[in-house]
Amino acid sequence: MGIVQLLPLPLKGPMIRFREQAKQNQMKKRSPDTRLMNKAVHYLGRYASSRHKLAEVLGRFAQRKLLDDDPDEVKTSIANIVKRCVDLGYLDDEQFAQNQARSQRRLGRSSRVIHQRLRQHKLDQDTIDTALAIADQDTPNGDLLAAFLFARRRRLGPFDKRGPTPATHNSNDLQRHRQRQLAALARAGFSMNISQKIIGVEDNDAAEAIIAQLENGEQPFW
Repeated sequence: MGIVQLLPLPLKGPMIRFREQAKQNQMKKRSPDTRLMNKAVHYLGRYASSRHKLAEVLGRFAQRKLLDDDPDEVKTSIANIVKRCVDLGYLDDEQFAQNQARSQRRLGRSSRVIHQRLRQHKLDQDTIDTALAIADQDTPNGDLLAAFLFARRRRLGPFDKRGPTPATHNSNDLQRHRQRQLAALARAGFSMNISQKIIGVEDNDAAEAIIAQLENGEQPFW
């Protein structure tokens, strides 16, 4: 009679559960500092952040992943992680504010909107004012330049090639269209004076010439 070789029975289900349990136990043994720091480094590797924003991200992470840890210990860990990231140079609120202000200006954001966005990061007024001043240091009128860039992006005023014209519409239609465009600029945070200047520019070429002047540090003549 031949030798019968016994093959081991598959233990996929129990083995998977064992490995998952071992992994969970291993994660539980790690302090909240370790997991929070890993999350912070991963987040900062992908996004620019302020101290306040990172603390919010870590707080939400803790609510999902650190439910078994002591809340006071987690809160202390978050504060320590944020401070450590500042000390290591991963976080710099002043540089963050300046980068954001420059980026927002290029998108045609008004000073009012930029202030509102940066205040959401709990930045102080001096930091915000300095960031805006640096963003506008190469132009005599940062809000005017931003308004032109906004109008170009939204096709308002001189950039509007599909709006009503005196040849095709009556004065009431033209006035209503003008008011809608002024309202769009006002909602974007631009003053009535600046909004009227934008809408009053004759055509696209004239607007582009003014943008070039502002970007070159020149004050345009109206």
